[in-house]
Amino acid sequence: MTNFEWGTKLNALPYGMLYLVSALFLGTAVIYQPVFAVAAVLLIILLTVSISRPDVISYFVLLTTAVSINFLFSGSMFGFEILSLYKLVILMLLVPCILVNGLRFKLSPPLWAMFILVIITFGFSIWLPEMSSSIAVKAFIGLSLPFVFLLINWKKEVADKQIRILASLPVISVGIGILLQIAGMHSLLSIEFTGAVRLQGANIAPHLAMLAFMGVAICFIEIKRSPQHIRLFYTLLGLNFLILVGTGTRGPMLALVPMVLYYFYDISRQYLKGKSQYLFLLLGGGIVLSGAVYLQLDNLRKRSFERTTETGIDLSGRTEAWEFFLNKAAGSPWAGRGLGSATVANDGTLYYGFVVPHNEYIRFYYDGGYIGAILLMLSLLAVFLVVYRALAPRVRPYYALLIAAFLVYSFSDNTLSTVQFIIPFCWYLNCLYRSSQPTDSPQKEVIR
Repeated sequence: MTNFEWGTKLNALPYGMLYLVSALFLGTAVIYQPVFAVAAVLLIILLTVSISRPDVISYFVLLTTAVSINFLFSGSMFGFEILSLYKLVILMLLVPCILVNGLRFKLSPPLWAMFILVIITFGFSIWLPEMSSSIAVKAFIGLSLPFVFLLINWKKEVADKQIRILASLPVISVGIGILLQIAGMHSLLSIEFTGAVRLQGANIAPHLAMLAFMGVAICFIEIKRSPQHIRLFYTLLGLNFLILVGTGTRGPMLALVPMVLYYFYDISRQYLKGKSQYLFLLLGGGIVLSGAVYLQLDNLRKRSFERTTETGIDLSGRTEAWEFFLNKAAGSPWAGRGLGSATVANDGTLYYGFVVPHNEYIRFYYDGGYIGAILLMLSLLAVFLVVYRALAPRVRPYYALLIAAFLVYSFSDNTLSTVQFIIPFCWYLNCLYRSSQPTDSPQKEVIR
């Protein structure tokens, strides 16, 4: 184990020379590249805070997932795509958190699975002409980064605060979206060609739906797990559910149906045991559910039945995309076409929005074949099982339904490769496991 003495390290720096060089650098940048200068100053401030208050910077990093940065600011900066730059910056900011808190490797199987996928990619996959080594490395870094968030050994009180932030992200996104609407930078609502109106906050509607999906599921679990914050989580549950329905995104709503039904079953059972206060929850939940569904019926009809398709229900081009990717993967079924190859597979045959197939099982079958896809899914199941065993019996049914909902949701969207889902999902799994421990992790479990 290695301990990092931040105070000793920082006191050894020649501050006068450091300040002088920084001032000269920023002064020159202001003259020639003012945008770069502003970005550099902000980054220096964030890095300073991350070193002095690593827990605070973790809250900031979580809050950034409430905004789909790559859809608000297109193009690149400093030679990086906006999304790649964002991932690089949050990794830099979290390095001090890792050094201070250490790492716990009980939840590391997905990270090892990604390493094996890289080996499969360079050793066994049959590449198509569009594929390259740089695409594979970039995909590995981008897909692996969220799994690093499973490893950070947060203090229990920090993990609890992070859970409350995670549950609040949809509301925060809508709040930021209102401010961006007022500033004329982004529309709070989007209107599809079908005429459906969708709430999108500071995101696009599918990304806000991902945040809301996690927000609803987290609230269900935390209501059962953290009764001391029950009012907060009930309030957020209602708001997050309304936001989810407002996005008009069908996949997460359908995936959460079993959890919602179990919740009504659970509180009905409590009411029948003589706990009369649960009657208000039953009535309130029924009113919110019925009202939200009624208000969205027209939108759901427009999105599902406006266009005539072979399946009878409009799946927004997914069936065509799935067939396309499965056909292209057929030439290398066991080792796939290489990690990241799905991102360059669309040759113009499909709608340009299908950069990946909107089905994570097909996506990783395309990239890693049967071997890679099964390995990754097994590694995720291993993590789910570790967290499940750490939970109290009363919490386990809700957690199991979250995992089931995630597996269903992954059939229709990019759950493992979209920032607004995979970062909150991995972060919550880690915090849930950490917060469920009776005491701080023993030192033998932590490397720092």
